[in-house]
Amino acid sequence: RLIRAGMPPRDLINLQVWSESSKSVKEGILLKQTSSFQRWKRRYFKLRGRTLYYAKDCKSLIFDEVDLSDASVAETSTKNINNSFTVITPFRKLMLCAESRKEMEDWIGALKSVQKWETYEASQFNMEHFSGMHNWYACSHARPTFCNVCRDALPGVTSHGLSCEVCKFKAHKRCAVRSTNNCKWTTLASIGNDIIEDEEGVSMPHQWLEGNLPVSAKCVVCDKTCGSVRRLQDWRCLWCKAIVHSSCKEQMGKVCPLGQCRVSIIPPTALNSIDSDGFWKATSASCSSPLLVLVNSKSGDNQGVKFLRKFKQLLNPAQVFDLMNGGPELGLRLFQKFVTFRILVCGGDGSVGWVLSELDKLNLHKQCQLGVLPLGTGNDLARVLGWGGLCDDDAQLLQILEKLERATTKMLDSLYLFVSQVHITQYADSVASHLAKILDSDKHSDVISSAKFLCGTVNDFVAEVGKAYERATENKEEADAMAKKCALLNEKLDSLVKALSEEAEAQVKHRLVIARSEESGGSSPGESGGESGSEGKTYRSKEQLMLRANSLKKALRQIIEQAEKVVDEQNRHTQVQRMSSSCSIKRENSEELKDGEDGDPSGTILNSLAIMLCHKPQCSEKCVMNNYFGIGLDAKISLEFNNKRDEHPKKCSSRTKNMMWYGVLGTKELVQKTYKNLEQRVQLECDGVPMSLPSLQGLAVLNIPSYAGGINFWGGTKEDNNFGAPSFDDKKLEVVAVFGSMQMAMSRVINLQHHRIAQCRQVKITILGEEGVPVQVDGEAWIQPPGIVKIIHKNRAQMLTRDRAFESTLKSWEDKRKIDSYRTTRPRLNSQQSMEYLTEEECTQVQQLGIVADMLINKIREAAKTHKLVEQELAHAVNATALVLTEAKLSSPEVRAGRGG
Repeated sequence: RLIRAGMPPRDLINLQVWSESSKSVKEGILLKQTSSFQRWKRRYFKLRGRTLYYAKDCKSLIFDEVDLSDASVAETSTKNINNSFTVITPFRKLMLCAESRKEMEDWIGALKSVQKWETYEASQFNMEHFSGMHNWYACSHARPTFCNVCRDALPGVTSHGLSCEVCKFKAHKRCAVRSTNNCKWTTLASIGNDIIEDEEGVSMPHQWLEGNLPVSAKCVVCDKTCGSVRRLQDWRCLWCKAIVHSSCKEQMGKVCPLGQCRVSIIPPTALNSIDSDGFWKATSASCSSPLLVLVNSKSGDNQGVKFLRKFKQLLNPAQVFDLMNGGPELGLRLFQKFVTFRILVCGGDGSVGWVLSELDKLNLHKQCQLGVLPLGTGNDLARVLGWGGLCDDDAQLLQILEKLERATTKMLDSLYLFVSQVHITQYADSVASHLAKILDSDKHSDVISSAKFLCGTVNDFVAEVGKAYERATENKEEADAMAKKCALLNEKLDSLVKALSEEAEAQVKHRLVIARSEESGGSSPGESGGESGSEGKTYRSKEQLMLRANSLKKALRQIIEQAEKVVDEQNRHTQVQRMSSSCSIKRENSEELKDGEDGDPSGTILNSLAIMLCHKPQCSEKCVMNNYFGIGLDAKISLEFNNKRDEHPKKCSSRTKNMMWYGVLGTKELVQKTYKNLEQRVQLECDGVPMSLPSLQGLAVLNIPSYAGGINFWGGTKEDNNFGAPSFDDKKLEVVAVFGSMQMAMSRVINLQHHRIAQCRQVKITILGEEGVPVQVDGEAWIQPPGIVKIIHKNRAQMLTRDRAFESTLKSWEDKRKIDSYRTTRPRLNSQQSMEYLTEEECTQVQQLGIVADMLINKIREAAKTHKLVEQELAHAVNATALVLTEAKLSSPEVRAGRGG
């Protein structure tokens, strides 16, 4: 039948292959770059066997196909902001783009798996799955570079080609498919037959890669220049970074010492098995405190991708993870069996809070220490811990790892944030208004926001009723009946949301018809009839919305009636008069509102939430706070920025743009003053003591002495007559008032102190009124409904802090050791021999120089007593100079004469 319809035989064969091939490995929507002006078009892709099919959509009958038998996959650029990748075959090149980096890596993993005829499982982590396979990305080079496959030079002035992000293996795009799987080792099995076994156990040999050496590279054996810009020659170890000539290679020791990062590296020989529960089983005593690196690839204008690759080059790739691809749980679970380990989080404050929350869930905060590499916008925690406010140079990672090994440990207070909604009646009015807005509003954005609010409210309501019902009944049949009714309620809610989406589509189509009629300059009778038909369709959709809402009300009423019976039974058993009277009042209200089923939906919502009043409201944990909490003005600015970033990600793609947006939103609040007189809408208690609030626009509760990108909002770091010195490990919180945007801007320049309110261990904030107030925790903002917010101490996390004074002292000690070693190795002359080389005039000048230098050193020491920074910077230089002067004095004629006398 298809042949009769005119389908070519080749397409019929494609269709037959499509139907008879095995189950698809992966499928989904990707953007494909077309040849016309490099435009991107959405296409549906499906991977089956060793063939990649794609068409306009999943319902198409004709699919184009790409044979992956001799294909390679590579990312398209170094930073790869667009999450694009290229499928390279001997006959064509296909450039694709995914919505997120995680989806891109899933597709790359699936395309790699079919080349080895392996089963791809996106959720399973197996380090040996792609062991030895290169991870390509397209890049250019500043100097002549050669292909490690064919040994020819890469083309063009910039030597454009493919590079492995782990081992820096270079290849032409046509040669990548023929490259050997000799990427950096990850586990004991990946080393293969090169393992060194002796009486002491198993050791790891050097892993050599030929050619493309850095400029001015020298051989570690003969100390002569290595490498060439004319050919591929000489060798480099991927682990210890040793560089040797081909002729000197045999003189190197067989066992690899792992280089400068050996303390942080997990050697592949230590990871020889995985337990049944998925944890690494380490067998080597050398990795007593390994380093787990968690990188947010989106942080720092996508600079995280560069850091991710650099860490894989310096360490074992098995210990480096992307937070945007599976979150921190995967890496933490793999390291859970280590007695002690360290974590380096590369990202902003949100990434650090995410990791700390997972540590608390897995109960690992006692066996690990956490350091921070600042890549975000604010980086307040990194500033407090001594790691600075910004790190955008991946060339400094080796020095950072060395500083991390010398870091000291301090405790960071983590706090619970509890919320409870006590003003249920006023809150119900707000819910009712949201439901009315869904049914009446013509604005698509208002309908969507109100629908989100309603969904969350009903879900919380069902969960609360379910908990109360479990506490009140022991009858399994009644419990099952209640569970079925709750499930039915969720189905009704889903039906309402589906009807809302259909309504939105109908409105969009209606607007398109109007726009086309306006462009044509008039409307024909057929067009006007079409418009009236679309209006009728929208009206019928409106009726369907009312039916869905009424059905939702019925489901709510059934749950309420069942729950009220249980509450009445509980009241009769407990004989609590107050609760019984409250429930009877709510039942009377329910009976009054029961008469008009198609009436105002607000009555139904009030009736739905009334049952929650029959029980004392309990606080539920909302999140964990590590840095600060804000309510009012600053939270509104943060919420608007988050919404702006979600709507237009490209406008908030860099740190500079983010700071500019914060400035614009803060300036707008200078005029609007949205939360003026916030003290009338909130009540504050510190350690159970009510606090009188001045006229303000917001409150900030600080756990660390850094706020909103480095502001010392407390106004000082020292103790005074009223308050102690702020610290992040004293189990205390600092509460300050936010008077306006101008005050927040001035705090960046001047240490203001007139806005201090209290210093306490527990904070309780009561939100009054009928409307919610924006709040934020560590930069994550939301609208908090009327109720109570409590902040209490939870536990403490071990943080790695940078002690610059200790680093300076250690550097001075190392310099002194170098001088001592130089003194012991160099040929020494005795006093008589050394004086033979100097005349009397020269000896006098040397002595005068020593006296002047000694006076200079004394002056520097006196100045250092008042300026600590001078002492830290010049300590090692002073010690070295003093040592030289001491030697000069000991060899002077006067000293020798005194000794002789």
